[in-house]
Amino acid sequence: MISLVSVALLAMSLISSSAAVPTSSWWQPAAGTTWQCVLDQPVGSLTLPVQVYDFDLFDTPQSSIDTLHAAGKQVICYFSGGTYEPGRPDSDTILSDSAAVGAALDGWPDEKWLDIRTDFIVNIMKARIDTAASKGCDGVDPDNVDGYDNGGGGFSENLTSTDSVTYLRKLADYAHSKGLAIGLKNAGAIVDSTVSFLDWSVNEQCIEFEECDVFAPFIEAGKPVFHIEYLNQSPDVQKDCYGPGTSGFSTILKPDESDLPATVQFCPPKSS
Repeated sequence: MISLVSVALLAMSLISSSAAVPTSSWWQPAAGTTWQCVLDQPVGSLTLPVQVYDFDLFDTPQSSIDTLHAAGKQVICYFSGGTYEPGRPDSDTILSDSAAVGAALDGWPDEKWLDIRTDFIVNIMKARIDTAASKGCDGVDPDNVDGYDNGGGGFSENLTSTDSVTYLRKLADYAHSKGLAIGLKNAGAIVDSTVSFLDWSVNEQCIEFEECDVFAPFIEAGKPVFHIEYLNQSPDVQKDCYGPGTSGFSTILKPDESDLPATVQFCPPKSS
């Protein structure tokens, strides 16, 4: 006969098991995850031998996301988290608060830094995360979060690296609450402050700028560094793929730093 004590212990075990909270409820890619990045249209082949595609949140057809999911792949959705861009669905809303819009980006005169310290901008980016969730994106790739390293964004009180960390923490908490992963884009100065709560790093041109080791903490944490080098700026393929500090990186090669079309070159075997 089963004792009452045994029954009570079994019941407590079942309750404890059902109440257990999972370590995470969002996708968490591992270091070495393969990828393709296409921010221009058309998106090109959806059957490349990669696990992840990084697409523009607004311009990418829903059918492309759905096709990739049907094939068991994941989709990261890109948006600029720290700048105003013309032609986005919420561009006019951003411009409605002129105090939140700063100086133009160097080389991108139509794009302007945003005051990421304001609830106004945070809420706009939360709405973008909502859009990503509604489209079925598995994660988001907020770009241009390094206004601190670009003249402070042109505000009377400069943006700081601490501002960027605080901002990314807010976006990460919100994205994770919606079941989405989120990563760091470039912004090497805040890697150590964000690696614990962001899910990957996307880096451009660390070979060209001799700074790949800066992003290694993500690899050490078991998280991907999605790495791009541009062949017009850095034509040594072996160095781009296997240069100092790139161990464990997920590297792809693109034609030029001016845009991100479907054209891609994957790394060849390492030469002896």
